[in-house]
Amino acid sequence: MMNDPIPSDELNRESRRWWERSLRVLAGGGQAHRRTGKYTLRGGPAFITRAKGAYFWDVDGHRHLDYLLGYGPIILGHCDPDVNAAVRQQMEEGTIFSLEHPAVVEFDEELCRTIPCAEMVINLVGGSSTTTAAIRCARVHTKREKVIRCGYHGWFDWCFPEDPGSPRYERDLIQAVPYNNLAALKAMLEKHAGQVAAVIIESFQGDGPSPEYFPGVRQLCDEHGAVFILDEVKTGFRFALGGAQEVFGIRPDLATFGKAMCNGYPGSVLVGKRAILEPRSDTFIGATFHGDLLSVAAARTVLRVLRERDGIGHIARLGTRLMDGLNDVFVTRGYPLRVRGWPAMPELAQTTADDPRRPLPKEYAGKVMTEWCAAMQRRGFYMTGHCWFISLAHTVGDIDRTITAGNEAATEAFEILRGVAAGRQPELPYT
Repeated sequence: MMNDPIPSDELNRESRRWWERSLRVLAGGGQAHRRTGKYTLRGGPAFITRAKGAYFWDVDGHRHLDYLLGYGPIILGHCDPDVNAAVRQQMEEGTIFSLEHPAVVEFDEELCRTIPCAEMVINLVGGSSTTTAAIRCARVHTKREKVIRCGYHGWFDWCFPEDPGSPRYERDLIQAVPYNNLAALKAMLEKHAGQVAAVIIESFQGDGPSPEYFPGVRQLCDEHGAVFILDEVKTGFRFALGGAQEVFGIRPDLATFGKAMCNGYPGSVLVGKRAILEPRSDTFIGATFHGDLLSVAAARTVLRVLRERDGIGHIARLGTRLMDGLNDVFVTRGYPLRVRGWPAMPELAQTTADDPRRPLPKEYAGKVMTEWCAAMQRRGFYMTGHCWFISLAHTVGDIDRTITAGNEAATEAFEILRGVAAGRQPELPYT
């Protein structure tokens, strides 16, 4: 590998074949978050055939330790036997009915006992629909329309008001502010005083909230009569069973949960204060598959298994070990990356030019993450610049092998970057 740092297509011949085939019929060659072009060109996998526990197998037959886990839904491990058993049993009894099922009520009661802000629940499918339901509830509750957002909340028009296809009026209704910046939020609320229905904030970004951030958000929302929505689609059931709000003592009016809640099934929920949700029988928030019983069966199993097996503690311990180990590697090798975030959701970030131990050369900016992740993928560790996730199926041995591979990948990535800077290697795309 060291003598041929840009691999030939022998490493991922079938992935490349399927990728090229998909480009002819599937827009972009895959869903927007699954377009792997820059990694596929560097030898990474592009198509998966099966998964079990903490691993998946690609179409070339290679096994990969999975750190994206479907972008967060898998928390117990792929094809978890307890979840599979619960889902199979529910399949024998039916999946979608014309009336509610008692299991939905029992599940929602459990959520109200588990999540600090939960007094009532609306059952939905997918994170985007859940954040959108929260916005609708806030608008009806306040009789206002404008929204202040902070973070990623899905793909609907209001989430990306500047994107092609989003109606122009969304640009007037939706305003964005940076995370951890109370001054910016205060200024935006004052600029649109009396018009803001909701402030929706992704619960964790970067290195996390400062101690005064969320108490300040709570106070500003109260002062301006805006509903405070906490987006916990990523953090729910990972940071704690009660989400990041349990860990950081956050007091939202509404909160959204999904992803890890169902270990791979699409269920999600909006939870929050009774004063806001109980009157929402006046608002149509319904779809055929909301509250589907396969997702409910999976979610109830997830809650049980995480409690029985100390899942939150296991994930936190392994995440800490991974972050510490890779940061030691990057410092020792002088490789200009660091792992930041929370142990349950680590994230790569490049350093700066003035970092004392791992300075970022100007010519490597925007490239160091891609080349290191590609080198990890070629070794069978599926990591990208997206935040990572750890499952109950990951082991200490998995983490230690990742750290060892991370050291090798730093050596290889440095060689590739130096070759590119000197014009000795082909310049592959970085975006």
